[in-house]
Amino acid sequence: MAIPRVFVSSTCYDLKHIRENLKFFIKSIGYEPVLSDEGDVFYSPYNHTHESCLKEVESCQLFILVIGGRYGGKYKDSDKSITNSEYKEAVKQNIPIFTLVERGVYSDHHLYGKNKKDNPDIYKNITYPNIDDIKIFDFIDEVRRTTKNNAIHPFQNFSDMESYIKKQWAGMMYDFLIEKNRESESKLTNKLLDDISLASRKTEELVKFLLSQTNSNKNEVNKEIDDINNKIEAEKFVQLVIMNFSISILPLLDIDALADKITENISWIDFLRLLDFYETVEISSEHKYSVLWPPKGGIGQIIEINGEKNANNKKFIQLNDTFESLKKLDKEEKKEILKRFLEFSSEEYSDIIEYH
Repeated sequence: MAIPRVFVSSTCYDLKHIRENLKFFIKSIGYEPVLSDEGDVFYSPYNHTHESCLKEVESCQLFILVIGGRYGGKYKDSDKSITNSEYKEAVKQNIPIFTLVERGVYSDHHLYGKNKKDNPDIYKNITYPNIDDIKIFDFIDEVRRTTKNNAIHPFQNFSDMESYIKKQWAGMMYDFLIEKNRESESKLTNKLLDDISLASRKTEELVKFLLSQTNSNKNEVNKEIDDINNKIEAEKFVQLVIMNFSISILPLLDIDALADKITENISWIDFLRLLDFYETVEISSEHKYSVLWPPKGGIGQIIEINGEKNANNKKFIQLNDTFESLKKLDKEEKKEILKRFLEFSSEEYSDIIEYH
């Protein structure tokens, strides 16, 4: 199972104990800490060690920046510190950054900012007791000036850091769950809009047909109305599959050949197998389930329980009925529906699918 990798960036020697505590804290919640002084960075023999550190940042999902009183070594061919360069790489990669500043340095930075404004001639000559280089304040200002991902929190000891990071990561998880919920709501809204669109088109086609009929007999009119209803129902099959299985990507398919395989004897489940859907068997203490899964990620659906088809499932009844409508269409009509199916569910492939 993949787990988040957390890059810890700071000067090493003055914050050694802090880094050790962070390492064990990150491990305790099941994440993987990445610290350069712990051998977690691969130092390629073909690159400078500083470049290797930046390369390692790319492979991480979270970034903790700790700013203490020591500026640290400079990044090669630059006047920026190594820590500053690692931070810039995290910004470039759009990685969530959690910045913690030693409280004494944080207080000095406030004094520095006030003197920079009120005493511009002498602020650089003032001694700030908690730092060894005034560039630390420039670094803090750089973090603050970032338009996003720029929160800074002071700490007195590791307990302050642990409490802050726990709250932030809990908030991040909450945001993630809320966003997933919004995505589900968005999918539902899109489905409702699609249903409204189909209903509107059905009404439009019926009205156009009825207005065009003057001398047709009743049987011909009823047959045409049935054909329009059937085609609209067939198009619903596409929506139902996409929504129920949360499909986002499908494999590349030959639509012409696929339309030929939609015959009277095929079921909707057989059809999905042609789209590379696959089955797994799940066993609990009381039941044995057959679950049908989409090929490239999505939601599985239970199609059998203890060998009996899940025929009373309302979703499956709708899928079966709309697929029966699809089977009644001629080949060209089937291809038109399948074309929209693949375009809707797989934008990645829509430009390169060859429609016959």
